[in-house]
Amino acid sequence: LVVFSPVSLDIIMLGTTAEIVLALHGVWLIACRKPISEAHFDVSTRGFWKSLFAAVLVLPANIVITFISSISLSDTDYGLYQALQDLLIYSITWLVYPLLIINGCIFFDKRDRALAYLVPYNWASVPLGYILAAVTIASGHASNSSSLMSFLLTIVYAVAIFLFFEVARQGLKISKLAAIGIVTFDFILSIFLMSVLESLKL
Repeated sequence: LVVFSPVSLDIIMLGTTAEIVLALHGVWLIACRKPISEAHFDVSTRGFWKSLFAAVLVLPANIVITFISSISLSDTDYGLYQALQDLLIYSITWLVYPLLIINGCIFFDKRDRALAYLVPYNWASVPLGYILAAVTIASGHASNSSSLMSFLLTIVYAVAIFLFFEVARQGLKISKLAAIGIVTFDFILSIFLMSVLESLKL
C-alpha cells in the first residue's frame, strides 16, 4: 500500500464530474446505511488521490465558516497573511489523518481496508462541509434565535458523527465499538492538530 511515495504523485488526477457525482451518491447511500459499493468509490491508490480533490470542493464552505467566525469574534486584523496561514493549516490537516490511518491499518493488519475507508471518508466531507456552512450563515442572520441555531448545529454534528461512524464501520470492516473509537480518535486528533498549528502561527 504505497500512497505517499514520490511515484504516487505522478498519478494525481482530478476526478471527472461523473466520478464526483457518483462518489457523493455513494456518501448518500452510506448515510442511508447502505453497504459501501466499489461501484461508487474508486478505492485504488489513484482513487485515493482523486478523493483528495474533495478538499478543494469543500474549501469554499470552509472559507465561509472561517469568515463568519472571524466576524463574530470581531477579528478586524484578519487579512491575507492570516488567510494563507489558515490555508496551510487546512492542507496539513487533510494530509496528516490519512497518513496516520494508513500506518495504523498496517500495524493492525488492516492495510487492505485503508483506502476503502479513506476514500469515502474524504468525499463525505463535501456535503457535511456545506451543510455546516449553511447553518453557520443562518446563525449569522439569526442572532435572536441562538437556541435554534445551537440545536441545528447539534443536529449537524450528530449527522457527521453518524456518517463517519458508518464509513469507519463499513470501510474498515470493524465492530461498532471499534468504529466509535475511530470517530473519537478523529475528533480528538482534529482538536489537537488545530490547537498545535494555531499556536505555531507567527
